[in-house]
Amino acid sequence: MARRKKKSSDAATLLVGIVGVVIAFQLLKALAETDVLLVLFFVIALAVGLMFAVPIWRRNRVLERVDAITNDKIDALVRQRTILIRNDPYGKPILDKWYSEVGKFITHHVRPALSPSQQSIMDKQWTAILQRILQRVEDAAKQRPVLSTLLLNMTPAGFEAFCSETLRAYGWQVWLTPLSRDQGVDIIADKNGVRVALQCKLYSNPVGNKAVQEIVAGRAHQQAHYGAVVTNGTYTASAKELAATNGVWLLHHTDLPQLEQIVGTVIHA
Repeated sequence: MARRKKKSSDAATLLVGIVGVVIAFQLLKALAETDVLLVLFFVIALAVGLMFAVPIWRRNRVLERVDAITNDKIDALVRQRTILIRNDPYGKPILDKWYSEVGKFITHHVRPALSPSQQSIMDKQWTAILQRILQRVEDAAKQRPVLSTLLLNMTPAGFEAFCSETLRAYGWQVWLTPLSRDQGVDIIADKNGVRVALQCKLYSNPVGNKAVQEIVAGRAHQQAHYGAVVTNGTYTASAKELAATNGVWLLHHTDLPQLEQIVGTVIHA
């Protein structure tokens, strides 16, 4: 197989050489038969055109690669954007953490996927690429109605209602538990005979162990098949460890549309 590839490569090289000789011969012939200045002008114009066209082509190739990598991770990027962007007390979005996250994404996910020459181009186009990814993620977030309805100043009760309405929109039967005796469960969702008990946490800080402990007890009290905590943010490392030990799902609110798939994965595992 290697020998066949080498023969093919040699044939291609020979063909390019022949074409080069023919072009050179034609150019010399033209120089002999035509106005030398006209041919020289043509050659210079061609060289200048290539000098500008090749860098633009190489830059566009890098941008296409960046777009492909961004599209492949678009759901995760939209989620991180939702988590990290917050409003200050005057309603202005605080973007520092989100910009830093995109910078890390470029450094750790985009750059390693490029060739050394492409990396060099990317380094020179860093600001343009950063803005390109920011815009692409923002456009994707606007196309997700579930995300657009999550208001930054939503109350905990409003967050529970938001989660319940999202589940209803995806075919779940949903009940909100009474506040006075919820036993650590805010929502009970049922679909195809599978019952899931959920606790909703609208937090600015990572959710800790207490929420996991409460949903473990609430799941048993509600006789649910599964228990889950849902938040707009993240979870502490200890919460993740406790959840893994007790079979509790730690979800972000953007996971709710896929809850049936999550249940199906568990059932058929």
